[in-house]
Amino acid sequence: MVEKSGKQSFSEIISIDPVSLQSYKYAKNEIQPLKLEKSNKNSFFISYIQSKDVISATIDISRNIPDSDLKNAIEIKVYDELGLDSAIEYTITYLETETNDNKNRVFNVFVIDASLVSSQLSEIRKKTSYIDYVATAPFLISSLYQKALLESEGTDCFVYFQKNDAFLAIYKGGEYLYSKSLHYSLTELTEKFCELIGERVDEEDFYKLLTTEGLKSTNISYQSFLMQLFGELFLYINDVIVFAKRSYSIDNIDKIYIGSEVGMFVGVDEYAKSYLGLESYEFNFSIAINSKEWYVDQLHILMALTAQVYLEDTDDKLNFSIFRRPPPFRKRPVGKLIGVLVASILLTIAYPAYQYGYSQFLQLQVAQANKEYKKANTEANVIRAKIAKLKKDRAKIVVLVKKESKKLEFRKKLLSEIHKKKTAYSMKALILVELINISNKYKSKISNISYDENNIKLSIQNRSEKKITEFIQELTNLKKYKITTDKIEKNEKDNFYLSQIVVGI
Repeated sequence: MVEKSGKQSFSEIISIDPVSLQSYKYAKNEIQPLKLEKSNKNSFFISYIQSKDVISATIDISRNIPDSDLKNAIEIKVYDELGLDSAIEYTITYLETETNDNKNRVFNVFVIDASLVSSQLSEIRKKTSYIDYVATAPFLISSLYQKALLESEGTDCFVYFQKNDAFLAIYKGGEYLYSKSLHYSLTELTEKFCELIGERVDEEDFYKLLTTEGLKSTNISYQSFLMQLFGELFLYINDVIVFAKRSYSIDNIDKIYIGSEVGMFVGVDEYAKSYLGLESYEFNFSIAINSKEWYVDQLHILMALTAQVYLEDTDDKLNFSIFRRPPPFRKRPVGKLIGVLVASILLTIAYPAYQYGYSQFLQLQVAQANKEYKKANTEANVIRAKIAKLKKDRAKIVVLVKKESKKLEFRKKLLSEIHKKKTAYSMKALILVELINISNKYKSKISNISYDENNIKLSIQNRSEKKITEFIQELTNLKKYKITTDKIEKNEKDNFYLSQIVVGI
């Protein structure tokens, strides 16, 4: 497995316990114990600071303080509220948490004695060249969410027992919320158990008892004392959880994970249910294909995951290492200076050569362009001559088209007039025949007929006024003509009726 950070690559990850210096090598999805003296200096080295060596607190800072002054404001308030000794140098880091407070910002603050970090890490550095990353034990848990081994939903509690320490951590929505060092390390549990039974028990035997028989021990005497011991332990854990829920407005804990450096305690799930009201899960996360061959302290697993997360996205905000490997030579100030000098020399040498080469290139470009221009100009002259000839031919055609168009328009007009005359005369003749037939039907006499383009004018007479009226009525009923008449007059002299009718066609 090859991990990358920037342009640095690492063939393996080395996790180191800061107290025992026990180390594991994680490479190619396998994890193996390793003697630190035999580690490869090109490996990625990671360790942690025990929870008991970290002072954690929550402080409020006014929102009126600008970000540029935030670090100083936090440090001043931390020294004041936590009563830190100003003569001691501390490493102070902080994380902002969500809050509904409109006036103040809330920060989780972590304070570590710088001399303590130096003394613990110095023992590791004696055996390695560098320590690339150092986290606090509770922070290692965040890698479980970042590597999707746990879902980032709900609120989870983690309790982990080490030989020299024990801690409780709470994560909400996959983000760190609270942690506390517990006064029940494995060594302390052993001492309390020995006090209860009144005799000395070897630590390794006690650890074996916890992980094989535990609270279900076949030794009735041991079982009763273990029940008493773990009753006190879980009452203490319950008090810590109640405090955290009240201080951080936690509605409820969804899951609790319990584990230890030496393995899982048998029967502890019943105590979690009875004293905490929570179903417990094993603090045991397998990431290596050979992880079932032996039990590995889970903090080594978490360190391997944290290293992977760091190498994927380098973020030193919570990196407490004071022995980090130097950046690549080209990124150091001296390397950058030498790089600038070398680049300047190369530019000084290269510039005249570039100018000469570029001028030769331009000359070739000009010669090629002239050659292409002459060829294109010859072709253009041929095309211009063809265009001139086509323009002349077009002018002749335009004149011919105009002349023929005039002839065509004359013939169209003549044919239209002939058609109109034929059609008009034929139609009027038919109308006259129809009018005469109707007048005969009513025994009326047409005394005069005249017409123009749109009308036929009739003078009709009859001895009976009624016949003329019926004649007009029938013409109207045909609905083919527009009939107009002024009146029907009587000729007293000749004793007949006369009407002038206009038939619109």
